[in-house]
Amino acid sequence: MIGQQPMARGWVVAAALSLAVHGAAAGAFLWRPTLPWQQADPAPAPIQVSALPLPVLAPEPEVLRPITAPAPPEPETEPDPTLAPAVPQGASPVLTSNALPTGREAAPPEPEPAPALPEAGAEAGPDADPRLVALFQRIRSQLTAPCLLALPALDAEGRIRLNLLAADDAQIPGLLRALTQGLETGIDGQAVLLDRRQCPALAFARRDARYPVFPLGINLQSQDVASGASLRGTISGGAGRQVTLLLIDDNGVTHDLRRFMVSAGGQIRFDLPIARDGAGRDTHQLLLAVATPTRPASVGAGAGELAEDFFERLSREVGPEALVGVSSVYVRAKS
Repeated sequence: MIGQQPMARGWVVAAALSLAVHGAAAGAFLWRPTLPWQQADPAPAPIQVSALPLPVLAPEPEVLRPITAPAPPEPETEPDPTLAPAVPQGASPVLTSNALPTGREAAPPEPEPAPALPEAGAEAGPDADPRLVALFQRIRSQLTAPCLLALPALDAEGRIRLNLLAADDAQIPGLLRALTQGLETGIDGQAVLLDRRQCPALAFARRDARYPVFPLGINLQSQDVASGASLRGTISGGAGRQVTLLLIDDNGVTHDLRRFMVSAGGQIRFDLPIARDGAGRDTHQLLLAVATPTRPASVGAGAGELAEDFFERLSREVGPEALVGVSSVYVRAKS
């Protein structure tokens, strides 16, 4: 019949194409080739976890509270207008200099006010701390050499600390044992080595009949200061008087620290940059506060002199009525 042959040929072609398509699909399903856009993400790099050491925090500096005696009634004097609450410009004082150079501006410190201390006068009274009475008696009877001075203080827990200031380190251990052994309460003793050129300052302080407690208290933020850091603290007990703060370095040179003092809120604070020039030494720097009705003229005139000359003139000027406070600080040399 006309037209039947072409129709059969078309069916054959269609069947062949269908088989080819289905065969290709079946092969792709079984083979499953990895196409570029179907590649898996690379495996993540392994993570290593290691413990890091915790930073070692430096211990807080120990703050000692000096034991002070009651001060006599305040004299009726006008406050010194030159003690302004501003610190002039200047550079750090170098302890080995013969004169204290002009210092850079030092911001006033902000130490917390020291808590009230038990008052201990020269004689034992009903309010005297019984732990201190025997210690004071031993100090007065046994420390008779001119270049020896004992400073009792209290630590943060209320324990008694005894700093023994001397220029001969060989005699310090025996003296500490003689002062502390056999007492009912435990006392920690600490040696403070001085240079012999600082001894006139100790002799000046020992004139006070209330020794080993003094009317003025020098409270330091730390008694161990790195070279180039700041020495900060407060002075108590000198209200209504002119307070002079002196530093006698371990070369025997006397420095007037007046320009580093700030009087505010009834409290005297000081903040001074301090540095050691040269190699380190075992000796400490001596701090001495003096409160008088008026500022001594010999202080300004004699600043920068050796302690032997300075305190001879100061003793003649102020007499025995001056109020005194003593402390010490160790300045570590730069490493």
